[in-house]
Amino acid sequence: MQKKNFCPYCGAKLSSEVRFCPQCGKKLEDDSINNSEEVSQEESIGENIPEQHSSEEIVSDNTPKKQNEGNEITEEFPDDPNENPPEDKKAKMPLFIKIIIGIVVAGLLFGLGYKLFDVVDNKKAQKQAEKKKEDTKKTPEKESNSKKIGDQTFHTNIKGIGEVEFISNTPNTNESKYADATFEIERDGKTYEKLPGYEKNNIRKDKVFQSVDAVSFQDCNSDNADDIIIINSYKENENVKTESRIYIQGSDQKFTLDKDLSTRVNENGSLTTVADIVDYLKQEESNTAEKSSKSEQKNSGQEASSDEWKQAYINWVNQRPDWTYVLIDVNGDDIPEIAAIGTCMADGGAVATYANGEVQELQTYRAGIFYMQGQNAIDNEDGNMGNYYDRVFKIEDGKWVQIGDGAYGDESDDPVETDEYGNDTINFKYTWNGKDVSEEEYSSNLGKVFNIDRAELISEQGVSASEIITQIQNF
Repeated sequence: MQKKNFCPYCGAKLSSEVRFCPQCGKKLEDDSINNSEEVSQEESIGENIPEQHSSEEIVSDNTPKKQNEGNEITEEFPDDPNENPPEDKKAKMPLFIKIIIGIVVAGLLFGLGYKLFDVVDNKKAQKQAEKKKEDTKKTPEKESNSKKIGDQTFHTNIKGIGEVEFISNTPNTNESKYADATFEIERDGKTYEKLPGYEKNNIRKDKVFQSVDAVSFQDCNSDNADDIIIINSYKENENVKTESRIYIQGSDQKFTLDKDLSTRVNENGSLTTVADIVDYLKQEESNTAEKSSKSEQKNSGQEASSDEWKQAYINWVNQRPDWTYVLIDVNGDDIPEIAAIGTCMADGGAVATYANGEVQELQTYRAGIFYMQGQNAIDNEDGNMGNYYDRVFKIEDGKWVQIGDGAYGDESDDPVETDEYGNDTINFKYTWNGKDVSEEEYSSNLGKVFNIDRAELISEQGVSASEIITQIQNF
């Protein structure tokens, strides 16, 4: 029977010729092999001679034991030495590797957290955008209720542009109750131009649109191209008033709102029709041409020297030393006009201008003299005993020329009636330039040549003869 040797370190089976254990690699000494042989022999003997053990006996060696039914403990060994490996030992990891691993893990965790935050933030922004979109859907914008005004919409030919469709539209009151009407021009079925509103946002200040009263295409500045005149009505403080606007066609065939010209027209309260406005514009153009002519005369040396007109005015004043005087500018040139107011109503008054080497004098009735600075017009407006008048003059070629003659009064023999407050109620008869007219026609005709609402009363500004002479010398 071949001897069975066992490694004293790991218990692996050994052949008698080996000096190193093939399982654990330990060096085997001769006595170790012998001891293992002895153990082997003892084991062999123990197999043949059963030994009785108590049930409380504890096996203290490391050799696997098996207790059978007869309380016999036997040893079990693996058949193959390789099937019983040595106990695993944890290898220690170097410190620098642990540090590197820690840094990598921290970086990964930070990146994951930032990404997670970004995702959460994006989701939050997306939710907010979706909520805003939802709220917008809940409150949609109101549709415009603007409509085309049929009787103020025309297919016409505008000089300088050609055939167009001019369209007037009611305001979009869903936007504001003070929204204004809109106007546009179509050419060849496409929008050519939308006219600018009177206000920048086309919302008026305390003016509620009522109607478009007139639209007219006129050459307002003599450039052989049509401009546009529009008259609207607005309700303001429970009163309905008309308002005019004038659009001037430019060299690019587009229209610009002339606010200065429109303001001048509107300040003259009597200009309520297209015809009135056209007449006013022609008069203004004439005044401008006259000023230009006088300016040319001055430049050519034909205008009188200051010493000449000053001395002429001083001589004129000395004829009425008890009257009061005012220097005024009627026609807008470099030489002022002078007005004289008598000592009483019976004296009346006078207005003088210097031209052609002499003083040109205009006698006025009573003391009512109104003028508009630089507008080349004065109104001798006065009256008494129920009879009144407006005598309007301008300077033309250095002389006073009457351009309007109006009168109104009560010519009936019936006694004067009074109202509940005791004021006389008179049914006036009106005439203009010798023809009978209505009160409205009278106001309109007067307004074409003179705006009494913008005028100044000369008699309220007078100074003595000596004071006016000093003003003339220092002018």
